[in-house]
Amino acid sequence: LKWGFVGRSVLVGNALVHFYADHGSLARARRVFDEMSERDVVSWTTMVDGYARRGLADDAWRVFCRMVVAGGQQPNEVTLVAALSAIGQMGLLALGRRVHRYVAEGGLGGSISLANALIDMFRKFGCKSSAREVFDGMAVKDVYSWTTMVNVYAKCGHLESAAQLFEDMPRRNAVSWSCMIAAYSQANQPEEAVRLFKKMIEENVEPINATLVSVLPACAQLGCLDLGRWIYDNYIVSGKVVLTVNLGNAFIDMYAKCGDLDAASRLFAEMGERNVVSWNSMVMAHAVHGQSEQVLHLFEQLKGTGIVPDEITFLGLLSACSHSGLVSEGRRYFKEMKMGYQIEPKAEHYACMIDLLGKSGLLEEALEVAKGMPMEAGEAGWGALLNACRVHGNVEIGECAADKLVKLDPSDSGIYVLMCQIYASKSKWDQVKMLRMLMRDRGVKKNPGCSSIEVDGKCHEFLAADVLHVHSEDIYAALKNIYIHLKLEGYVPLT
Repeated sequence: LKWGFVGRSVLVGNALVHFYADHGSLARARRVFDEMSERDVVSWTTMVDGYARRGLADDAWRVFCRMVVAGGQQPNEVTLVAALSAIGQMGLLALGRRVHRYVAEGGLGGSISLANALIDMFRKFGCKSSAREVFDGMAVKDVYSWTTMVNVYAKCGHLESAAQLFEDMPRRNAVSWSCMIAAYSQANQPEEAVRLFKKMIEENVEPINATLVSVLPACAQLGCLDLGRWIYDNYIVSGKVVLTVNLGNAFIDMYAKCGDLDAASRLFAEMGERNVVSWNSMVMAHAVHGQSEQVLHLFEQLKGTGIVPDEITFLGLLSACSHSGLVSEGRRYFKEMKMGYQIEPKAEHYACMIDLLGKSGLLEEALEVAKGMPMEAGEAGWGALLNACRVHGNVEIGECAADKLVKLDPSDSGIYVLMCQIYASKSKWDQVKMLRMLMRDRGVKKNPGCSSIEVDGKCHEFLAADVLHVHSEDIYAALKNIYIHLKLEGYVPLT
């Protein structure tokens, strides 16, 4: 600046703009850019890319338009890649299609990076056919092209097409594997996610941070604690993968859902950096395990950190209050959520309040909450009320809740079962008989109970009265032995 190089040398100006933009100092980058007496395509591209990378899509697009209109510069492929990123962030599909036409008509379609950017942009809009058109038109494809197209199918819910494309890939890297594992995990197919992760390990592909963040929720859903522990020991303890905040949160969630609350607490205490998700993971972990005192203590600690609680935090708080019957505390937190943090309660928060009031015997108040909600109570709210009516034997409110639930889902067997139990508790056998006939006429069948257990890294699933397991005879023999010991100890089963 002192010697005047910025004004006289495009090369020096570009280097300085790039330096500031690369380090996130966009205000300084823009000041140098504006002071440049002469700019070339690199100058403009650096500013467009700098804004796009920092999520300032509107600024990126304004600079791009100024470049073309006022600057008189023709964008190159790097400029267009940055512009497409901005368009994807802004959610303006029409602009994206215009750029696509410009690329096709301008003879820039041979650029792999530009084609990849187009595929990725169409992915953000869920335009599967347009993305596939670009993909099929590529003379040369790299591993990013294939991975992005797999991601397109996964986002659009076409898992079979994503899996087929994944299998057809001439070469895969860790990102490709992570993408497919994430697709299965997010599509509620944890078995496939875990299977693919194990196959990845067998093929000697080293997982990355994104791989572990994707497979751990699948472990949590299946209760694969052994696999989760192995991942932690093999990749975190060994230092192969850095424990980021997001990855730490995924481990805490996995440990908690698999029942190892001590490991979750240890990891939380050891984390050097935490965000609101970290705190929420621990709040929900203790809430699910009915440890309300720890939840309330955590919330007080959270308030002292300066991190602002969100709707998930309060969902955990209300859930903990519901588990332990803390009515006054639940009311206070529900009020604090709205008045103190300006968080509008959602249906899940109201369902927790209905459950809390209902379990505490305040059925009339719970009904008023359900009726006074700004949105429909839904299955969670009315279901909580119906279950509370079963506990307290309230026929009238139970019938009201059941009527609402049947309208929402007539095929849900749980509604009929709970109402049968309510009627039976009051010896209303005619109504019990009528409900069972209604279930038969409507073709409603009670779903059998299901449980699973992990043994030596393998998940075993059982249905009620299941005889299909290869070790069924041994299992039932062991159960019979347990029953005998229970009776000898004086245990009397509840009817």
